[in-house]
Amino acid sequence: MGHDLRRKIINIIGENKFTSFTYLKKELKVSTGTIYHHLDTLSHLIKQLDDKKYYLTDLGLHAYNSLKDNINTIITPDFSKKEFNSPILKGLMRLTPKKYINYESNQMIYTIIISITIALIGAIFCGLNGVFPLFLFFGQEFESIEPILQIILGIVFIGNIFFFFLINEGICRIIYKKKENTLKFLISFPIILFPLDIYLVLHFILFSTGSLNLQEIRILDNVLLILFQVLSLWLLTYNLSVNKKLKIENSLIISLLIHYGGFSIILLLYI
Repeated sequence: MGHDLRRKIINIIGENKFTSFTYLKKELKVSTGTIYHHLDTLSHLIKQLDDKKYYLTDLGLHAYNSLKDNINTIITPDFSKKEFNSPILKGLMRLTPKKYINYESNQMIYTIIISITIALIGAIFCGLNGVFPLFLFFGQEFESIEPILQIILGIVFIGNIFFFFLINEGICRIIYKKKENTLKFLISFPIILFPLDIYLVLHFILFSTGSLNLQEIRILDNVLLILFQVLSLWLLTYNLSVNKKLKIENSLIISLLIHYGGFSIILLLYI
């Protein structure tokens, strides 16, 4: 993006949503070979579809928005290799379902199915465990769980997903002015709760067996909750970075801000 002609190409496509080669040649007033050279250089930012028109990719849209906002240094939303020197981050990336969070259009239906499955499993086991969900936390655990209460808690789990999404989307829009990929962010959002589904299943198993005493079970249960919360926080951070085009540190700020906000609410409810 350091070349003025390439910036003009990005701006032309961004302003018109798409463009033709003929229009580019007319606007740029350079040779055919020069335009083809720069289009080839911008192959990660621009794609040509079957109608022979040129469109911006997701990364190209990010570049266009950066140019439009007069950002002189365009930072790619992909992570740099330096950010993965930490063994912890390398391990977290191995556990990240990247192709379903940062999915292509031809994978959208699979992501929708996975997200719905995760939401339903969480709703079922939230009801079976009799716990009240709030973001990545689970509040009061009801001792007597009637079927109607189980259904209500399951519905609350589904509602919590949408509420959690709206909080994240709102912060992205208000603080960082990021409005892109809202639908993509929503479709992949339940995937961040996949680790908590595992926790809810293990919680149900632990308290259904009598092999350990109650104190040992609660200690183990708390440790598992913390571990799976950490993984969910990472998935949220990754999702924010690739779908809302935020730098990794800004994504982490949002994740931790909302997480500690949820913790504060839970703490106040228990005081």
